[in-house]
Amino acid sequence: MKTSPIGAMASVVRILLLTIVFGAVAGVFIWQGLIGRERELLQEIDRLEDEMAAEVAHRDEMIDRLGRTSRLARVEILDQTRVTPEDPVETTRMRFVELDQNGAELGRRDYEILGDVLFIDAWTVRFEHEQVASGDPFAGRSLVLFRRVYSDQIRPVDGYSIDTPGGIPEGYAVSEEARYERALWSRFWRLATDPEEARRMGVRVAQGEAVYKPVRTGQRYDLVAESAGGLTMVPIDDDQADDQFAVVPTDD
Repeated sequence: MKTSPIGAMASVVRILLLTIVFGAVAGVFIWQGLIGRERELLQEIDRLEDEMAAEVAHRDEMIDRLGRTSRLARVEILDQTRVTPEDPVETTRMRFVELDQNGAELGRRDYEILGDVLFIDAWTVRFEHEQVASGDPFAGRSLVLFRRVYSDQIRPVDGYSIDTPGGIPEGYAVSEEARYERALWSRFWRLATDPEEARRMGVRVAQGEAVYKPVRTGQRYDLVAESAGGLTMVPIDDDQADDQFAVVPTDD
């Protein structure tokens, strides 16, 4: 049975139409798939960007903690005596003002030393940088216990006592942190000389330090502890005070 030309043409048209329809449907599915994949990729990019932002913020917080300082006390040079204006300074009278974490005054003491080179002696305990950076509640900052004031004309052992060695400085609340610090100070020299004991307590360095510099009447200094470092003596007014200071280990 022969197919008429019109019937053959109709069949070709139907095939073309079906091909177009199937092609369109396939194109729609492919397009939807591409759109879905693009959406997934965009969501993945957003997620990675959020993770990166969180990591950067966390890193910045850690860097900030490592660079933080705590003002512990203020030193004021009240007056000095000389035989004549041309003579060297015979005595220096200074005031030591202890501060709490908010900068409020806890107490003050006046001392008179020989000469004009002031030394502030302290015990310091420093922890691992990772603990400081992570904000450890017990080991998130260096600890400082002021011990004595003296000069280059006074032996350290003959200096004026600031806090009782082995005690807790004024202003420390009775808390878990204070008890932890008390435990450190009570075994300070063992921590300083026994590496195993220091590691057990999470201590990186335990040592005596002194900050010192020549001083003049009217000068003021902040005694500052670095979170991951030691003690520094910072002039409050750079126009009046030289910003050079030294930090040296001390022993009796």
